[in-house]
Amino acid sequence: MSELPLSEGFLLTIAGMFIGCFSGVLACILKSRCTRISCCGVSIERSVIPPDELRNVSVDIPNSTRT
Repeated sequence: MSELPLSEGFLLTIAGMFIGCFSGVLACILKSRCTRISCCGVSIERSVIPPDELRNVSVDIPNSTRT
């Protein structure tokens, strides 16, 4: 059986796919309302903001205008 040469483009594509999948899973975890999350042997227990207090949360976004 012959070995296939791994080009730089192929390796970048595979790395991009893994990073994309990881960031997608991370986004789902961050948006989750669960207090305990377990995945692949890693367990996280956290406190979440109650739904009735979500309306009172304000997020400050800094002004990023360039001059």
